[in-house]
Amino acid sequence: MLKKELCSICKFYAVSPIHAGSGTSTSAVDLPIQRERHTNWPHIQASGVKGAFRSHFRDFADKNSDKQLINLVFGSDKQDDWDEKIDNLPGAMSVSDARLLAFPMRSNIAPFVWVTCPSVLKRLKTDLQYIGLGEGMTIYEQDIQEDNAVSIGSDNISGQVVLEDAVVNVSDQKSEDKLFQKEFSQIERLLLISDEMFDYAVSYCTEIQTNIKINSKTGTAEDGALRYQEFLPADSVLYAIVHYSGRDLGEIKNDDKQNPLADLIKDMNAEMIKNHIEETIKNFIQIGGDETFGKGICKLEWIKGGAK
Repeated sequence: MLKKELCSICKFYAVSPIHAGSGTSTSAVDLPIQRERHTNWPHIQASGVKGAFRSHFRDFADKNSDKQLINLVFGSDKQDDWDEKIDNLPGAMSVSDARLLAFPMRSNIAPFVWVTCPSVLKRLKTDLQYIGLGEGMTIYEQDIQEDNAVSIGSDNISGQVVLEDAVVNVSDQKSEDKLFQKEFSQIERLLLISDEMFDYAVSYCTEIQTNIKINSKTGTAEDGALRYQEFLPADSVLYAIVHYSGRDLGEIKNDDKQNPLADLIKDMNAEMIKNHIEETIKNFIQIGGDETFGKGICKLEWIKGGAK
């Protein structure tokens, strides 16, 4: 059983394309993005999410706070001046993978619309129940036929809609789904499509960018420098579950209890850690690779959960 006292959901709205890489590949795309093994849907692994959180916390935490706070929240690390004479400590917060919720697709009715599918919504419902928010939230749960769709965002969409090179028939019956209108109000043009079409969209409609390296002396491309890199498109929406637990003096040895950290640890309950995280990690965050190219910028918001 997870000994986590509080939890919340972090929403990521991609302002620029995201490359959370999975390494090199022998396929046509040299640098693919991370994908779930069983669904092949794009995601961002928890290590990348937590690393981005830690980096952001390091840069934007209150300068008057104790410099060891980052180690007590995220886990001890020599990069953050952790004293090697003290036993390592685990983090007081844990993070799930960032899961894809809504994927942007080109359309004839707007520059783009977002799409999601029943399997994604079922997973979201389970995650909301897990953090104590499932009750009272209406989520559309009916299956969708392959060429059909339902509008579940705040905008009323109906009739035939072109998605990339496919056409779907959007029902004129408005969904009573209140979750997206309340917690994801920025996803106003959201269509619920079939699992099969969603799988096609996230497999073949991601962004592929070509990169080359120019030789500074000759002004021509260097041999072997051409590569194709995959990105999760801007305007993609993901979410991750974050857990918080309090610190305990029992985590440090008896002979270490005169250490200055002991005073910090004894006052660190789950609520304090949650507040530190949500007050520091907010507005915008960079996640994934190619930071110097402006990639991976996300608008970040929190959905506050209940106790575990």
